[in-house]
Amino acid sequence: MKKALALFVASSLVFGMALAQDFQPVVKSGAKSINFTFGGLGTFGMGAAGVKGGISGSYFLTPESALRVGLQVASNSTTTPWNDLTTNGTNPGSDGSTSTFALGVGIDYLMYINASTPRVRPFLGVGARVITQNSDSKPAVATSAPNGTLVETKNGTGGDGLTFGFAGILGAEFFLWPAISVSAEYQLNLFSTTSGSDMVTSIKGAASSVTTKQGSSTSVLGFGSAGATIHIYF
Repeated sequence: MKKALALFVASSLVFGMALAQDFQPVVKSGAKSINFTFGGLGTFGMGAAGVKGGISGSYFLTPESALRVGLQVASNSTTTPWNDLTTNGTNPGSDGSTSTFALGVGIDYLMYINASTPRVRPFLGVGARVITQNSDSKPAVATSAPNGTLVETKNGTGGDGLTFGFAGILGAEFFLWPAISVSAEYQLNLFSTTSGSDMVTSIKGAASSVTTKQGSSTSVLGFGSAGATIHIYF
């Protein structure tokens, strides 16, 4: 089986090299592509540099320049069960939970560089990012817990709020077939600012909730995100 796989790979390389001179990607003015990006080479997520994974669409202004618009929705939730260790199950309590929701939109301008082979297209670019995130958390609480026990906190994770930023982009695209390619790119955070959301804390037995103003943050230059993308042209 291993010999057969090795023979197949070797044959594919030789065949690809033989056709390299005649290979021509379907990239021209007006071309479009759907892009599926995996940030961190396999995981979806968001960060200060922008959307690290998700789906996007590209429109080519010329064969060497394109606009790309990306979108990602991220939702995560966990549950912390209440474990009654003192009353043998007579005090069921209340399970805790944590949830986070984020929505990110990015628009990029990409400039492609001619390489020695039409299969490879290095590119540079700049992009703008808008990300909004909110969270909700409830700790596990016993039913006999006294008034004053914290029961719910909204936007208390430290990353909640509205983020706007700019990123620099560097990458390269490799065409497997004329209309299908893969690429790897790195995004450098040039500037980002986050206006923190108000943290709202609800107290058991209290007549009203407590609102705490969260501070804003700004970042200039810093490590961004790496990602791999599959492109389908049409």
